[in-house]
Amino acid sequence: MVAAVPTVLLAAAWLLANRPAPPKPDPRNNAIEVHRLGTDGTAELLTTFDHADVPTVARLADGRIVAAFQGYPPDRPQDLDRVAVRFSSDEGRSWTAAQPIAVTGMDAGLAPPFDPTLVPLPDGRVRLYFTSHPGSDEKPGQTAIHSAVSADGMRFDFEPGVRFCVEGRVVIDCAAALHGGKFHLVVPDNGTPAEFLARRQVGEPPIGGNGYHATSVDGLTFQRAADLPLTPVRNRWFGNLLSDGRTLSFFGTGPGPWPMTSADGFAWNAAPNPMRMPGLDPAVLMLKDGARLVLSTRAPGPATNYPVSPPAP
Repeated sequence: MVAAVPTVLLAAAWLLANRPAPPKPDPRNNAIEVHRLGTDGTAELLTTFDHADVPTVARLADGRIVAAFQGYPPDRPQDLDRVAVRFSSDEGRSWTAAQPIAVTGMDAGLAPPFDPTLVPLPDGRVRLYFTSHPGSDEKPGQTAIHSAVSADGMRFDFEPGVRFCVEGRVVIDCAAALHGGKFHLVVPDNGTPAEFLARRQVGEPPIGGNGYHATSVDGLTFQRAADLPLTPVRNRWFGNLLSDGRTLSFFGTGPGPWPMTSADGFAWNAAPNPMRMPGLDPAVLMLKDGARLVLSTRAPGPATNYPVSPPAP
């Protein structure tokens, strides 16, 4: 005799089978929050960039701060999903209006730059590392990291060739820094295109825990090094590299604690005074008074946000 299934279990099974699919993430609804993290651990929200995603921040040779990000202005469809920049002359408290960058000399057939990362160069220019691919957005080819250079942070000259690529894997969202005379490039392992797309379709981020690492003397020709692990796997190499001349720090996405620190970019440990970063994909800059400027993506819904907390004792 087969036992009867309770009505409540039948109802629950029906609800699970017929529940609506979770909403797909739409970066047009994201915003970038700009925080000032004081040396005492206090956090101050300075401003918000609406309709923006995946920030990066750097200091220019003239002392100004430039923030680059993926922009989605609802009133300018021609600038939708393009890398844009804002500038600050008062240590991040106020910013110019967003303006799309211009990149000249890109190879024909490459998609426009996306997922920017800025690295100041010793000669006063700034290099933009970014993701692109051949083909259309509907049928993209292999994603790879490319680069361009600029004297003003707005007009960039494309540098021919590919900086970094892993065949058959989704290579996006790089972080980069110049440390000890060597460029370090860190890219989260986003899996294969099929794995990446499957997780995106159900509203889940790529699996974390592993990142690619490559180094270069000139910032153009990179040599892949051993992959970088992270624990727990909810943590991702999705964020920002920062060098103070002695230590490389990586501020990433996930519960943390952050930053991870390294003297050489190969062996990493948790910082002695770790913190939890706000939002996703944080970009961090040291301010003149020793505080940190943090730009991070605030995605809709509380589940994707990590609150600011003071450094652990």
